[in-house]
Amino acid sequence: MSNAVLYWVFLGIAFVLPFGIGVLLMRKTNRLGFSFWITTALNIVLTVLAVFWWKSVTTDKFQMMFGMAFYGVSAVNVMVLEFFALFSIRKKMNS
Repeated sequence: MSNAVLYWVFLGIAFVLPFGIGVLLMRKTNRLGFSFWITTALNIVLTVLAVFWWKSVTTDKFQMMFGMAFYGVSAVNVMVLEFFALFSIRKKMNS
């Protein structure tokens, strides 16, 4: 696989894995803060690892900076979407 395909695969993993684990934790524990912070930590670790990988395989500076910025924007989007999903699950479980 090319590095461009791996970039999108890693981006997908960094989105799906924390989101799935967060939903599972929320359904089992019904603790919003615990679920959110565990998955946020996992999201940050996966994003940092992906950024370091992208930096090591990219030679073009513009492509490297654009890719790392996109990983950062994606990580923030995952945190926001996940918080609202977890909040919705909590509200549904408590009513």
